[in-house]
Amino acid sequence: MKCLLALLPFICLASASENLVDCANAANLTTFTSFVNSAGLTDVLREQGPFTLIVPTNEAFAKLPPATVASLQKDSSALANVLQYHVVKGSIYSWDMVSGEILSSLNGHYIRVYSQGSSLYFNQAKVTKVDLQCSNGVIYLVDEVLNVPEGTIVDVIKNPDYNISGFMEFLEAAKLTDVFNRTSSQRYTMFVPTNAAIASLDADYITKLKSNYIYARHIVDYHVHPGTIHEKSLDHAGTLSTMYRDIALVSDDRCSNFDNITIRLVSDDTLVTDNNPVLNHAATLQVTDIEAENGVVHIISHVLIPSTLNPGVVG
Repeated sequence: MKCLLALLPFICLASASENLVDCANAANLTTFTSFVNSAGLTDVLREQGPFTLIVPTNEAFAKLPPATVASLQKDSSALANVLQYHVVKGSIYSWDMVSGEILSSLNGHYIRVYSQGSSLYFNQAKVTKVDLQCSNGVIYLVDEVLNVPEGTIVDVIKNPDYNISGFMEFLEAAKLTDVFNRTSSQRYTMFVPTNAAIASLDADYITKLKSNYIYARHIVDYHVHPGTIHEKSLDHAGTLSTMYRDIALVSDDRCSNFDNITIRLVSDDTLVTDNNPVLNHAATLQVTDIEAENGVVHIISHVLIPSTLNPGVVG
């Protein structure tokens, strides 16, 4: 693991005698402080601590759908839950951040820290400023509001709002439900096809896949990367290792050898819409960065089939 000190600008405010709320106000983080007040957390962040505060900028909050904002404003408990996910106990400065480490939020959820190039990320949110020193903690500014985990990966798949519950039948057939329903230090990225994507395949072929433990296991493994990868890390052509085969990343996205069981991120303009990566020249990302306690889920438009399980092979 790599220390991030050399990757980040060091920012130290002279007004370190101010508490976290006053520091946020001084930095013009008005949307955040307004929400903190509405959620009844002002006194906590003024008088308690020390805390590490991950603060979305005003522009980050503006990215939220208006309906989401309106819902949070009507529900102080839900708002407090979102805000508490942006608070970590203790003062953690950038030189102590280690890429790949997991932080625990004030409300008991996990936040992943990682670096990409010279940038620092908390989950899907890019840090825009670091180390704003306050009397009872330190503030980081980020460009997106963190998504509070929605249970385990299994909980996300079962959520009817996402229309991806059909993939549960593969997990059950592969006897992997418990693996993706437990919270531990192991994290996963799962690309889950929509119910419509599964239904578009030949019914007999799907039945054969689900009725064979090995086939089902291979299908699930081919949709899972060991580790957490958010959408912002899927912004370049290449390949991505899966649990089906642990193959190193390679740079040649034009390779036609599909026996390498990896997920291809294609940069060809004829295949990418609005810079949306295409997996295996077919599947696009429909919903991204659904946080889970044990990883992250991306919803995709097609089922990913390794060449060893194509309809001509499965009998």
